[in-house]
Formats: sequence, structure tokens, C-alpha cells
Amino acid sequence: MTKVAERMQSANRRLNALVAENWTRSLEQAGRADALRRSGSALPLLGLPVTVKDSIETCDYPCTGGSHARAHFIPERDAPSVARLRAAGAIIVGKTNVPEYSSSYETDNLLFGRTRHPHDPERTAGGSSGGEGALLGADASIVGLGLDGGGSIRVPSHYCGTVGIRPTVGRVPDTGSWPRTRETGYRDLMCIGPMARYVEDLILLLPVISGPDGMDPYAVPAPLGDPHGVDVRSLRIGFYDHDGLARVSPQTAAAVERAAALLAERGARVERVTPPDLSEATALFLMAAGADGGDRMRHDLAPAGGKHNAQLQALLDAFGSSLHLTDFFDLQERLFDFRRRYRAFAHDYDILICPVTTGPAPRHGQPPWGIAPGDYDRYEGFNHSHALSLAGMPVVAVPAGNQDGLPIGVQVIARPYEEHIALVAALAVEADLRNAL
Repeated sequence: MTKVAERMQSANRRLNALVAENWTRSLEQAGRADALRRSGSALPLLGLPVTVKDSIETCDYPCTGGSHARAHFIPERDAPSVARLRAAGAIIVGKTNVPEYSSSYETDNLLFGRTRHPHDPERTAGGSSGGEGALLGADASIVGLGLDGGGSIRVPSHYCGTVGIRPTVGRVPDTGSWPRTRETGYRDLMCIGPMARYVEDLILLLPVISGPDGMDPYAVPAPLGDPHGVDVRSLRIGFYDHDGLARVSPQTAAAVERAAALLAERGARVERVTPPDLSEATALFLMAAGADGGDRMRHDLAPAGGKHNAQLQALLDAFGSSLHLTDFFDLQERLFDFRRRYRAFAHDYDILICPVTTGPAPRHGQPPWGIAPGDYDRYEGFNHSHALSLAGMPVVAVPAGNQDGLPIGVQVIARPYEEHIALVAALAVEADLRNAL
């Protein structure tokens, strides 16, 4: 654990990714874990150091969500996902940086400042789980816990050359996360999931944190399959790189093709496919997020006294009035229709592969590849990620290429509650490509 502490602290000096830690306590917990191991304990994560996104509650660290509104807030109890990690023997060694209110793809806030990319300090590590992505990308953390709404696990994993899984909604309860979303226009769009350097570690952590908690209304007791029982040769796989809205870079399209070709070489049946029209995904996602005209956000952030970073303030200023109830129901109908169409398309495939965003990590304050700076706040470069959030699909982000020396990830998508199939396909992609990149 001492070496972990030294490595994480060294990396953090250049990344600004870790916002809270207590190494004295962590080392004491590591000592107790060593004693348990000597006594024969079989806890699956005994002594494993884990970092946690600063929007997920841990009872012995602050949970600020990157906002002055919660600058001194320390929760009384762990989120269920954190409690389950501890019960399995893991040691929570620190909290990682997020955008203010987890509401950006750039990790920056007035409390802790900006997190930098592990391979280029002039570029973003993504958001909103950007601190997790940066530490993992610098090989300074082993595994972490993130939260994904519109891509907050997948985008940092893609930008930083790491892996992460957005499970099916209901696989992992999101109780104990902030901002709370189940009772807002987001409803079932948010998911807690593990992030790591290797797919095998996602396979290790996901079963530990899965299962209903009796509080999250979307969390259900769905059986979790075993990735080791999946034969890649039996899989039918489709891939696509266009969503009808934003063009991706040639290197991004090549990464999708490369991942598909690798699985074909392993014996899977692979074909290029055309998805249903996905072009309205970003607009629908943003409409859901702002269905109340920003009232919940303003209420939650009121204790900050107006101290917000520029991007969040621009978002607050951009909100219109809340939707009339009839209009809200109409929006829900459009969201569920989008979900039905994508799931009907996905039903014929065990795996689908597509881009995460339009290109690699951009410079700080700049939009993704191919998006004009003036169009940044339309977030169309993240449409591929938004589409899968709306569809409610389980997705693994895994490295599959590079552009200008920066990682390019792809989304490996399975049918709902078939995370084990997405994980085994991602494991196959990772095995042959990681060493070549």
C-alpha cells in the first residue's frame, strides 16, 4: 500500500485528479487486511485499494460533487456500491475529481481546479468521472468507481486509454450519488459502474456491487452471467460508425473496424450494420436533463452562493422554463420510443460496436473532434454515448486505436442484462490490441 500511495501522490501532482485522501488510515486498514489474509480470509477484494468518484458518498471522506454547495459535506453512510466494496475487503483510498455537479465532459470546478490528461496536460481527461480516468490512465490507480449518465464513465475511459462499464440500469443501485436523479427528468439514465485499467478487473468488481438495495426503484435482482462461459465464436456482431448526426474522425472509424475485425478473426460472425436513426439522441437527452427548467439544479446549488465555474453557469443560464406536464409525458413517449427502436435493432446481435465520441481527447475547453467551438454547448460530439444511455444498454468502453498519439476507445454493447457478453467481447479486443497501441 505504501508504494500505491507514493505512486498515486506522484501522479496527482501533475494530474490534479485526487481531491481527498487519508493515507494514514488507508495504511492502517491495509495492515488489518494483511492480518486477515494471514488468518485465511477469503474476501474477494481483501486489501484492494479503490478510488471513488467524488459524487458517490463515502462515510469517511467528503462528497462535494465539485461544488461549493457541498464543500464541507461528509455523508453519514456509504452508498450501497461503496459499502459492498468494503464488505468484500476493499480499501477506499481516496475521492477523485469531477466537474461541478457532474455536469460537463471537462473535469474542472472552483473547489479543486482542473484535472489534466495523463498523456498530455494540455488536454482534458473527460468527464464527469475524469479524475478516475486520469489516475487509471497514468497507472496510478488499480480500479475505481464511476457514475455514467450521458457517458461519464465511457468518455474518460475512451480519452485516457482505460476501460469502464456502464451496466444496464438496475444492475447497480445509484443510491448515495449526487446529484440525485431518479426523481428528475433523468429518471433511469444514471448508472454506477466500475472503471479500471484491465477488463478482467471490471469482471471482478461488477458482481460485488450488483443487486438491488431496496431503495433505488430501478434496481432489480437480475442474474449476472459468467463471462468465462461465453465462446466468442458463437457471437453475432454488428458494427457501425455513423449516428446520423456528427461525423467521426477517420482514426475513430478505423478503431471500430479494427475491433470488429479482431472478433471476426476469433471466429465471430461480423457485419457492418445500419442502426435506426440516432440523430435526436443528444437533443432528447438534454431535454430530459432540463425538463424542470433547471429548478432542481438551482435548488441543489443554492448553498454555493453563486460560486460556479463558467461552464456550469452557462448551463444554468441556458435553461428555459419547465415543461408542462403534458409536454413532459410527450417527452417520455419519445424517449421510450427511441429505446424500443434501438433495442429492436440490437435484438438480432449479441454485440454491437460503435464509437464513444467523434475523436480523441480535445484540448481543455475545446469540443470533440469535428465540432466547431461555437457548437460545444450542443454536445453533439457525444451523440453515440447519449444514444446508448437512452436505449438503456450495457456498454464497455475499451481501447481500440489511437490518433495523434492519443487513445481511441470503442463502445462494446450487449443486450440489456447481458453485461457478461459485452465483457468477454471487450476482453478479446483488449487482449490483442492493448500491446499493439
